[in-house]
Amino acid sequence: MIPQVYVYATDGYTETSIKDFLTKMNPRIKWIIRSPRLKKLPKKDYLEKELLPILTGKTGEALETFMLDEIGEHSRILTECAAVLLEDDLDMRDAEEDQNTFLSAQQERLQAKLSAISEAGTARMICLYAAPEVETWLIEDWENSFGNARRFSQQIATQLRKPINDRKGVCGDSFERYSHHFSKKLSDWLVEQIQRLSIEYGITDVDKAFYSKKHHGSEFLRAIDPSVIEKKCRIYFAKAYHAIQNI
Repeated sequence: MIPQVYVYATDGYTETSIKDFLTKMNPRIKWIIRSPRLKKLPKKDYLEKELLPILTGKTGEALETFMLDEIGEHSRILTECAAVLLEDDLDMRDAEEDQNTFLSAQQERLQAKLSAISEAGTARMICLYAAPEVETWLIEDWENSFGNARRFSQQIATQLRKPINDRKGVCGDSFERYSHHFSKKLSDWLVEQIQRLSIEYGITDVDKAFYSKKHHGSEFLRAIDPSVIEKKCRIYFAKAYHAIQNI
């Protein structure tokens, strides 16, 4: 029997291709993508409905609440699936936390909530956190995202490497530690750097000389290789990666 995993992902532009990304980690899994975009429907139909195209942008506590409320209403999820996966941007939520214990503490907290819903349920809780945002993953597999000439201006990509490497060096060579060193969102900083370089170097490749989650996020996430990211993002991503492979 094919194992099933219910996925509750950040409801943004980039995550519209989360199923493709997860399938690269474990193609044996049937990934069931849930979202705050779903309408309230009769219980007998609810879990079979497709996602709506309107994004809600829910993350953090709002996303957790949606996940726990839905599972609370449809507790059979916990007996039907091998795992429940929460994919979310941390968005600096770990800035004041011990990153060595943050992930395990979050998973234990949510696992306890699942157990409280159904003692008969055996589904494992897995947290796949992008720290501080999914842009960390995009940066770490450079060749399949910003470094790909079909997807992004190589005039900018070449110049962008220096400020990225400088900032990464401050973080101890891991952007997963970004929140412990900087207060500006990584995606905002990245947009600012690209805009600055476009002006400074007179970039003429206007169709590719910008970055936004709406225009690039989903395509980049679909293109990047999780096995490359696993080698570089050891605090959060690697642990979830191995948990997913072992389902």
